[in-house]
Amino acid sequence: MPSYQTTGIVIGRTNFGEADRVVRFLTAEHGKISAVAKGVRRIKSRAAGHLELFGEVNLMLANGRNLDVVTSARLVWYPHELVAAYERLGLAFAMATAIDRLTEPGQAHPQLYTVLREGLRAVDAGASGALPELWFKLRLLETLGYRPELAACIVCGRRDPGTTYVFDPARGGLACAADAEPGAQPFSHAAIKFWRLLTDYPYATVHQITDAPTLAADTLPLCDAFYEHHLGRAFRPIIE
Repeated sequence: MPSYQTTGIVIGRTNFGEADRVVRFLTAEHGKISAVAKGVRRIKSRAAGHLELFGEVNLMLANGRNLDVVTSARLVWYPHELVAAYERLGLAFAMATAIDRLTEPGQAHPQLYTVLREGLRAVDAGASGALPELWFKLRLLETLGYRPELAACIVCGRRDPGTTYVFDPARGGLACAADAEPGAQPFSHAAIKFWRLLTDYPYATVHQITDAPTLAADTLPLCDAFYEHHLGRAFRPIIE
C-alpha cells in the first residue's frame, strides 16, 4: 500500500467503529486530509496522545480506498496552556471548526496552514478577546479569496481621505456616504486602516497597534455579518 509523509494540524475528530477514529488534518502540501487512526481509542494506544485536537503532528499515512490510514504519528507541538482557559479554548475550537467547514479535501494551501498555526500559537500564548478573533477571521477571508473591499467605495470606486464611509457586509466592503444604504454603520478611516493591517500582517505585528482591542471589539460585529452573508455560516468562539 503506497504511503507518504506530511505534517498536519488536527482540526477535527470523529469516532469510528469500536476503537478507531477518523482524524481530520490541515496540511500545507495536501490541504485537508481525513485519515483513520486504527485502535486509537483503546486505553493502551500509543498514538492517542499524538492525535489530540489542535496538535501539530508529523505523520506517515498509507493510501486507502476511501480513507487514508495513519500508520505513524509524532506530536511536534501542542497548546498546553489552553486546557484551563475556557475563553481561549473556545476560540481555538472556532478556528479549527471554521477551517474544517470552509475547506475541501486535497487542495494544497500553505498560506492557510500558516494562518491556523500562527493563530493557535497566539491563543496558546495568551491572546484573547475580540482582537485575535477578528485577526483570524480577516486572515481567513483573505486566504480563501473573500477579502472585503477596503480600498475604495465598492459601488462607485471613490477613494478619498475626506470621504465618509460605511461598511456594507452584503455588498462586500466599503461604500461612500453617497452610496450607503439607509441605516448603514459608519466605518472610520482608523477602522479601515486597522482592518487592512489585520488582513495583511501577522498577529505578532498587529497586536502591538495602539487601541487595537477597542477597534477590534467595535468592528467585530461587521465582520461577523460579512461571514453570515457571504459564507452562510456563523463563526463564533464557542465550544460546540
